[in-house]
Amino acid sequence: VGQSFPVGVFQTRPSVYQWDTTYNYQKPDTRDLIIYELLLRDFDSQHTWNALINRLDYFDSLNINAIQLMPVMEFEGNESWGYNPMFMLAPDKYYGPANDLKRFIDLCHKRGIAVILDITLNHQFGQSPLARMYWDNANNQPASNNPWFNTFPRHDFNVGYDMNHESPHTKYFAKRVFKHWLEEYKV
Repeated sequence: VGQSFPVGVFQTRPSVYQWDTTYNYQKPDTRDLIIYELLLRDFDSQHTWNALINRLDYFDSLNINAIQLMPVMEFEGNESWGYNPMFMLAPDKYYGPANDLKRFIDLCHKRGIAVILDITLNHQFGQSPLARMYWDNANNQPASNNPWFNTFPRHDFNVGYDMNHESPHTKYFAKRVFKHWLEEYKV
């Protein structure tokens, strides 16, 4: 009572992005990366994937071969740096639809530009379903039986709720997150 949490929409038949297969993308050698780190929220006043697509000629002019996106996973609130993750398998709605992100990645690859994601898997915040499923209401913290989180942070500089990286559940979850972004978004 008195709390509100986000809700999701489940689509049984979401529109499928058609990746461009007319080019042969070759990842740049990691020893030769020239990376442009980007927070979409601050890069362009429109802060959308489509606005970023319209700036691809600018990136070409810089002779970069990689764009590192600061966290784009669904975060709490509507404006953030993204380091307060909530849903790790969904791009944040603030920047536009998932297929627009895929189109951005596709067009980057077509230009020989890798897309790297900054993924925050050391903590989550209170709206994370992983935190809420096993929650200690009396102490307002992850419950002692939470398979993904430590009840108390393991370091002094913690923010949010500290994920337990010794847990096989957290290890499995992290692998699934990486696999999802690699396969579904081709980052």
